[in-house]
Amino acid sequence: MTEKNKERRGIGAIEVGGLLLNALVSSGRAMSLGDLARDSGMPASKAHAYLVSFGKLGLVQQDGATGAYQLGPFALQMGLVSLQQMSPVKLAIPEATRLAASIDQTVALAVWGSHGPTVIYIAESSRPIHVNMHAGTVMSMLGTATGLVFSAFLPVALVDKVIAREMQDELVIGQAGVQLNSQDIASVLAEVRQQGLARAQGLPIPGINALSAPVFDHTGALSLVMTATGPKGSFDADWKGELALALRDSASRVSHQLGYMPG
Repeated sequence: MTEKNKERRGIGAIEVGGLLLNALVSSGRAMSLGDLARDSGMPASKAHAYLVSFGKLGLVQQDGATGAYQLGPFALQMGLVSLQQMSPVKLAIPEATRLAASIDQTVALAVWGSHGPTVIYIAESSRPIHVNMHAGTVMSMLGTATGLVFSAFLPVALVDKVIAREMQDELVIGQAGVQLNSQDIASVLAEVRQQGLARAQGLPIPGINALSAPVFDHTGALSLVMTATGPKGSFDADWKGELALALRDSASRVSHQLGYMPG
């Protein structure tokens, strides 16, 4: 048997202790010894021994008044270093590629560029769509699903400035106002925030549907937008449909990797 095929062996005690750290991370709050022991599936005496060692390393710390445990300063330092090393785009590209293959629809990633929402990656499906979209394409803030997510989750002052500018820019795909007028912008953006998605059904491109989802970083700020798009006849844009669920899951996985914890 080659070294590559051998089962990789670890240290069981470290993996067991990791259950306690995982419980603290999942909880997002200080926890008592009893709760930690329960959630990690071990006796309190065993959990306490691990916590003492973790405390010496700075991975956990105990509140002197309540006795509850929480993540310590070294755990924080590890997390910050990890976040600094992570690239949102680098994490999102493999996820977008997997999503495109699983739903057999085109998936694009867009980031905030100097001219607004800018496509930086496209994962094609086996169902090609005839859309003039490529890396570098700037999308409308209000006329596309991608832009609606940016409009809903970016600061209002920034959004308004870009919308005003793009109204005079013929190079923007899906001009602002194609789907919306001044009376319904607020309600549409509120729906995007409520659903955690934006959608376009046959507009601005006839026969093409799209769903877009936000990806957030550890501060809760919008990092990038993931958009699935395809022919209207084979693309279900229902808020609760299978495509919407798959897109939400993919975006959530990237957000989780970036340290985002929903409130």
